[in-house]
Amino acid sequence: MPGAWFIEGLLLGVGLFAAPGPKDTLVIRQGVGARPVWGVVAICVLADAVLIAVGIAGIGVLLGHSPRAESALVVAGAVYLAWFGAQRLRASLHNASESAQGDSTAASQRGVLKTAVLLGFANPYAWLDTVVLIGSIGASKPAAQQVPFAAGTMLASLLWFVALAWGSRRLAGLFKSARAWRLLDAAIALLMAYLAFQLLAGAWRGIAM
Repeated sequence: MPGAWFIEGLLLGVGLFAAPGPKDTLVIRQGVGARPVWGVVAICVLADAVLIAVGIAGIGVLLGHSPRAESALVVAGAVYLAWFGAQRLRASLHNASESAQGDSTAASQRGVLKTAVLLGFANPYAWLDTVVLIGSIGASKPAAQQVPFAAGTMLASLLWFVALAWGSRRLAGLFKSARAWRLLDAAIALLMAYLAFQLLAGAWRGIAM
């Protein structure tokens, strides 16, 4: 039944997208800073939808059947997460974290949207979840099941980012001090380091088995 395949995709998407990554932290920073956030949400959801469609079209299976390509993507994802975390750690240590009273000009918002595009489409960590994992699972299903499965995972992305934006908006009042922003950036740096370690540890376990 299409409904069952849709629910399967929805549950898989919720499980995957609920694990924080660079896109999520960008949405959170925009939300708690009381800045325009829905454009960022739209880009993140669109990026997930495109990458899921690409993965189910067959790219995910190709990457999954190529150990070298998959290992390269894992390493690239870990390096990307480490770099992203290092930027946030540097901002925290040098008191350069964004404050709620920061620049809100059109130029700065265009920069945020460009960052969202980069994090959405050129982020190896996102490719691992959407193209490789969701894509390979979806591509292995009969053609009649692929569309509802993909729709379920895409809806999960939409629901997650909308909830994240809405929830972070509710916390905006807590981020009126530079100290709060520094603590947020420090927490993001630790999370990115943990995710990078988990990626590399998982790849090492796969090699050792």
